[in-house]
Amino acid sequence: MEEIEALVKKYFNVEDLVYIENGYEFEIKCDEPSFLKNNFISLYNEIKKLEYVPKLEKLGSKYILTITKKTEKTPKHNIYQIFLLLASFGTILLDGYYKLGSYSELMIAYEAPILAMLILHEASKYMIFYFRKAQRTASYVIPGIPGIIPMMGFINAKSGETVNRDAMFDEAFYPFIAALLGVIIFLVFSLKVNLNFQKQLAEPFLMQFFHGVFNSKNLFLEGSAVGITILFINFLPVTSLDGGFLISSLGKSSLVLDLLSIIIMSFLGYFVLALAVIFVQNVRTTELLDSVSPLSKKRKIVYIISFVIIIALFAIFGTI
Repeated sequence: MEEIEALVKKYFNVEDLVYIENGYEFEIKCDEPSFLKNNFISLYNEIKKLEYVPKLEKLGSKYILTITKKTEKTPKHNIYQIFLLLASFGTILLDGYYKLGSYSELMIAYEAPILAMLILHEASKYMIFYFRKAQRTASYVIPGIPGIIPMMGFINAKSGETVNRDAMFDEAFYPFIAALLGVIIFLVFSLKVNLNFQKQLAEPFLMQFFHGVFNSKNLFLEGSAVGITILFINFLPVTSLDGGFLISSLGKSSLVLDLLSIIIMSFLGYFVLALAVIFVQNVRTTELLDSVSPLSKKRKIVYIISFVIIIALFAIFGTI
């Protein structure tokens, strides 16, 4: 007990202490809430070595810090994640075959941006949780309908704990931005390398204004346009998508945003993803250990910039 109390007093001004089942409850005095975030992170990093978990909440005008014994959880290896990932690779490959009619460099050029988006998104998600030694978000890749949509997108169904809103934002943002950068690289590459097909597969919304810059029948461009559309869908502020985690970190999630996003998904043809989102609405039970501290200003700015970029890209290259 003395060690736990000493650690808490190292970072916080304790006004009261109550013993609870499996731990302790401290009432914290804080005149400047902005100092809570860094102090809580420091406490978390130290106290987790003792197999305890801190949780900071604001109840009325009081700040309550709860310290409880960590419960052991056996990692689950979800066979459905692997199956859906392999199925998505299959639908991407079949989509290229159905649209182009043969296996060739043309099919590879069309599929490359989409495959890069999928690989970068999932690989970066694994890397984040590996380096942070945190519980990994259960990510399900939703397969597409070959000949119509190569893949739908990514469903996140995390059940567990996240340190604070900054961590929640990072867990969703870095995989999203890695996937987006991969698609943008192929988009720029399409300016240098032309692999044409006899007909235009996709119909980007505003591409008619860029005919002098982009060749609308370039398969690198067409694959990139599909990738941009998928990422736009996944940026929508709906529960369980990347955008849902991002908007939740801002504290702005709501039923209205969910319904609006589902309508947009359905209108653009991503009705399978919309059904998957509805199905897992109550699966996501992410708990913020520090529910007091707001998202950092830098991340808010990054969110706004990313919002503008993905909307602009979708307006120019997005497809139905």
